[in-house]
Amino acid sequence: MSKGKQFLKEEYLPGALFIKTSFKRDREELVTRFSEYTPEYLAGFETQISSVKQIQQSLVLTEVQKQATVNLYMRANSVNVEFNFLVRYFKKCDFDTKILSQVKRNLTAHNIEGAVDKISAVIQFIEANKDALVVKGMAPDFLTTLVADRDYLEAQNMLQNEVKNQVGALYTANKVEYDKLYGYIASIANDGKVMYKGTPKAKEYTIMNIIERMRSGNSGGNETPAATTPTV
Repeated sequence: MSKGKQFLKEEYLPGALFIKTSFKRDREELVTRFSEYTPEYLAGFETQISSVKQIQQSLVLTEVQKQATVNLYMRANSVNVEFNFLVRYFKKCDFDTKILSQVKRNLTAHNIEGAVDKISAVIQFIEANKDALVVKGMAPDFLTTLVADRDYLEAQNMLQNEVKNQVGALYTANKVEYDKLYGYIASIANDGKVMYKGTPKAKEYTIMNIIERMRSGNSGGNETPAATTPTV
């Protein structure tokens, strides 16, 4: 299964809440074909959700850490837009735009480290050809702004990596609990797809659909995970 079709570490809990909503509604119907789905099974599922929720509450991120990813991607998008103009200036000067396209691809893919490395090379090129680029429309202070953007992206990316490491360490230390929760998710999802194949309900038991709903920002039932973290 590709990475895009897998739950990320921080998606185990909201994913469980999504599928629990459907399972509670349909349990009495599902148990007619899958005998393990007793009230006790539902209670065990809810207990496991609570266990993982408590684990995630132990991860206390600072406000700066929580905002790191938002700030990082907003700035990356802003730099990406500015590079559209820089591409035009390069073309007007008959300069090769290949490295600019590479930076834009990195920024779009949120490969910040790759973008930062290439931006440094762009800065060196602009320093050597600033006068020609300014004649074609580049702002005289663009170089100063780009240096500040590069340094900001680098610093925010380092902060985001610290958060990723914390989330990874939390998951590693509690892998058994997360795996147990996913066991409930996978079992219910697989049986639900069989039970409701060909009906609208089938999507509610399809992992890929659950992932798409989570990443679109839709709410999973009436419960909200107690702690959220940046995507890993």
